[in-house]
Amino acid sequence: MNRYISGLLGLGLILLLLGGLVGGCASRPQQVRYLAADISMLPPGTGEREVRAVMGPPDLTRVAEGGGEDWLYLERIQSRLRRTQVLGRWMGRESYHLAVVTIRDGVLVDSYYRIPSEEEFRELQGYLQPR
Repeated sequence: MNRYISGLLGLGLILLLLGGLVGGCASRPQQVRYLAADISMLPPGTGEREVRAVMGPPDLTRVAEGGGEDWLYLERIQSRLRRTQVLGRWMGRESYHLAVVTIRDGVLVDSYYRIPSEEEFRELQGYLQPR
């Protein structure tokens, strides 16, 4: 009887591991945006059209202090292990990234990149419209 139970536990463990591997391999590759590198290529004075060509459309916009508009670019990067179906919630790593570009009179006047806290990222993400 004891041998039977240990055999079932072993089989269950193997099935659980295989399920995790299949779930991890079946996940779609994540599209990566290189926000820090992209924003560093945009000096003040760059036109709005060029900013969109490099950064793409902003994820969020807001009124900037002192006039103009802030364009916010958000990104969450998860490791492959983090993206697995069952165990990903507790394993792997996740990082958050934020780039802000300030446009005034059709020209970039300021930009910065930083790593926000998880709470700040989730708050900003709450303003996003589903795509």
